Amino acid sequence: MDENQLISSVLGGNKEAFRFLYRLHKDAAWKLAMYICKNEELCKDAVQVSFTSAYKYLYAFRQDASFKTWLLRIVKNESVKICKLEQRYADMDESTHYLQDDSGVSADKKILANERLNWIDGLLERLHEREALVLRLFYLEELSVKEVAEVLEFKENNVKVILHRARKNLRTVAEKYVNSASI
Repeated sequence: MDENQLISSVLGGNKEAFRFLYRLHKDAAWKLAMYICKNEELCKDAVQVSFTSAYKYLYAFRQDASFKTWLLRIVKNESVKICKLEQRYADMDESTHYLQDDSGVSADKKILANERLNWIDGLLERLHEREALVLRLFYLEELSVKEVAEVLEFKENNVKVILHRARKNLRTVAEKYVNSASI
């Protein structure tokens, strides 16, 4: 069953179909909320409220758009709202939340993937928050420019400009890091 069929099924009264939508998008929702909230408890709240809102307002979803994009916009808005209410901006201690389901992968590959993710996170933390968020959505969540614009409520041209600047700044930050590590 594809996404649109699942959505139609949910709208037709099949609550179980929403579980499939949840399973498809829970990791992306978690990653985005964790990036914004930087706190596991706030992240849990944001994701729970987001999925509840998505279920409640599914009738308003335009099926000509991407459900993932629509959901991530809800996650972004709820995460920002919850973080502002709590006024917490703690540093993210665990990067393990970014790892996908990796059953059957060797320990060496898990360690390398975790180190790579830590390195990428460290570089992204040195960028402006907006640039890091756009890079994260575009490359790590594999959203298109149009979808990133929809999630962040920016114009597509603004996303392209931010991506261009972010890539340039990321390259500079990476070069500084590599040069300082080789000394």
